[in-house]
Amino acid sequence: MLRGPNLSVIEALTSSLPYNNRAMKQLMKRILLIVAVAIGGVAIFLVGYHSLHRSIPYSQLITTSYWNRHFKGHDFYDPRGAMLYHGNPKYREVALTIDDGPHKLYGPQILDVLTQYNVPATFFLVGVRVKQEPEIVRDIVAQGHEVGNHTYDHQRLDGLKPHQIANELRDNGTAVYRAAGIKMNIMRPPGVQFNDKVLNVAKTLGYVTVNWNNAARDYQKQTPDYIVRRVVDSTEAGSIILLHQDNPDTAAALPRIIAALQKRGYRFVTVSTMLAHLGVEPYADLEKTAIAARPGEIPVLANGNAYYPNAAPGKPSAATLAKAKTPLTQ
Repeated sequence: MLRGPNLSVIEALTSSLPYNNRAMKQLMKRILLIVAVAIGGVAIFLVGYHSLHRSIPYSQLITTSYWNRHFKGHDFYDPRGAMLYHGNPKYREVALTIDDGPHKLYGPQILDVLTQYNVPATFFLVGVRVKQEPEIVRDIVAQGHEVGNHTYDHQRLDGLKPHQIANELRDNGTAVYRAAGIKMNIMRPPGVQFNDKVLNVAKTLGYVTVNWNNAARDYQKQTPDYIVRRVVDSTEAGSIILLHQDNPDTAAALPRIIAALQKRGYRFVTVSTMLAHLGVEPYADLEKTAIAARPGEIPVLANGNAYYPNAAPGKPSAATLAKAKTPLTQ
């Protein structure tokens, strides 16, 4: 229950002031009372605002950077750093984003669930794992899902120099291109730890950086019940859900998450679809991307991926491309 300012506390604070001027003490009481009322008012506002925007954590609401974006109209997408924060709330849709794959055991399990429910997802893949499991990458692409860059070896980018950040993205881009013949244009920094330096390098390389606003915290040991409850209770129109591929409990929770959100009328989309509904076309800068494919080669665009038919050694077959061109529907 919210309470007003505690007058006894204010009295105690002012009684110890090192002066005897009664008027000054009264003035200080009034100042402290105003401050207490202001703090209480801000707290009430934040609680009310958070009830309407459940996906925004309090840790963001108390920062000046969030309100700076808000008043500039950049709550959902900030063009300065090419950063996606939230989908368009006018669409009752959510994006499933799954990090840290491809995982040899749980990756195929998650793909089977997505196929069972016929929903798309966006996979942010790590380069060293891509080299270990290229077949799973090709399966992700062939089944119509989107692929994003999660760096080559999962380093925290905000602690690296610009050329090191670029190498992390380029090396993973090369690994994914060789595995599945596609070129990525979205990325997520490991741990979602970034600064202006990271955003500037990523944007220069042609990437949109993707944040999240609904996390299962499944990078820690959690029960499937906890993961389901945390995700479903925090979902709203435009939620970008963060899950991890290397967790058996996530694979177990995923069918229940999808079923619960579908029951509530949510539609699952890729990150690229979410960007399109904000009026952002990430492929507009595709030719500026520093990860070159073949000069003059025209990509086939489908499901958020840019396919290069002549990519080798893991180039997709004609059947794969035809399947990829058919978007997943619910």
